[in-house]
Amino acid sequence: MFRKYLFPIILPVCLLPFWSAAQVRSYQTTINIRVPVAPVVVNIGGKRSVYYELHLTNFAKDTLEIGSLTVLNAADSSVIGKWDEDGLRQNFATVGVPSKGGVSLLPPGVSGVIFLDFELPGNSKARILTHQLKLNSLKNNQKTAVVVTGAATDVIDKPVAVLGPPLAAGPWAAVYNPLWATGHRRVFYTVDGTARLPGRFAIDFIKLDSAGKLAAGDENVIANWHGYAADVLAVNDGVVASVRNDAAESPTLSAYVPALPENATGNYISLKIADKQYVFYEHLKPGSIRVKPGQKVSKGQVIASLGFTGQTTGPHLHLHLADKDSPLGAEGLPFEFEKYRLLGGYTDFSNFGKTLWIPAEKQNTNNIQPDRPAPNSVIEFGK
Repeated sequence: MFRKYLFPIILPVCLLPFWSAAQVRSYQTTINIRVPVAPVVVNIGGKRSVYYELHLTNFAKDTLEIGSLTVLNAADSSVIGKWDEDGLRQNFATVGVPSKGGVSLLPPGVSGVIFLDFELPGNSKARILTHQLKLNSLKNNQKTAVVVTGAATDVIDKPVAVLGPPLAAGPWAAVYNPLWATGHRRVFYTVDGTARLPGRFAIDFIKLDSAGKLAAGDENVIANWHGYAADVLAVNDGVVASVRNDAAESPTLSAYVPALPENATGNYISLKIADKQYVFYEHLKPGSIRVKPGQKVSKGQVIASLGFTGQTTGPHLHLHLADKDSPLGAEGLPFEFEKYRLLGGYTDFSNFGKTLWIPAEKQNTNNIQPDRPAPNSVIEFGK
């Protein structure tokens, strides 16, 4: 006896998407944009500011011309900062080979960086920033407009390290400028396969006299410089992490031989003041370092003398804060000083060391809150 089984007949069905013309998007390979290190809010000259970098890589087959950049608050798309083509030209650099032609061009396969530093508007509470980049794709002498939005990044808004004075009295020029193409702010070092920016917040301190001069007498003789051999102070209680004390020093500027990148620091001290916070003091005078690795030091303690070693154009103290005990293989961190007196500053750096700085409209004997001096300010620490 046979039983009858009924098998369902299954017919193959091809499911086709029903897309309207409005839903179809053309695809175009253009540029990758990212922020490798999130911005941290820091008080600079009394203004809430951020310093960070937007990294670009051109994956397209055509050269891209960078037109403008708008930084937006991701929460409501309000504008936080905006740069036109002329503004970006000062802030943009290609990696390895300088850009040419007086415009911000990114050839195929080339990477570049937009160095961003700006004041946050008003009482901005932006937690996440996004970036809208307007480009022109160049092909056969024609330009095609392209807009790319992305590179969302958190904004870290929490107290940063607050340091005591690294030097006594003054006047001291806090020398740095984020627009300088070869300044600390823009010099990457690749250590162990990773490119980092240790000097993102570095300051070079150079002592001036009451007339704004660098030296008493012949500037060629480093011993004549006002800051030479000045006491260098621990900016906080901490433990000495590492020391270098074998770099030689030229007695004159004219006899100076430029140091190689690996010797850029000259004699230095790394002071650990907290977890993943190392203060670097560089270009120290030979034989002047008074501490050794593992030694505990107290805030205000004399640890060395200001010198002329390493990669430098004159006697000064290089100071920066980083996240690792590596002068070139760590990311630079923001810091503020607990107090200083603002004397003035240089808006035209070609006058530096030649004429008196432009006096501040109001001199502060004490800051209302911890602060970082604005670029090329002239300040005085407590005596």
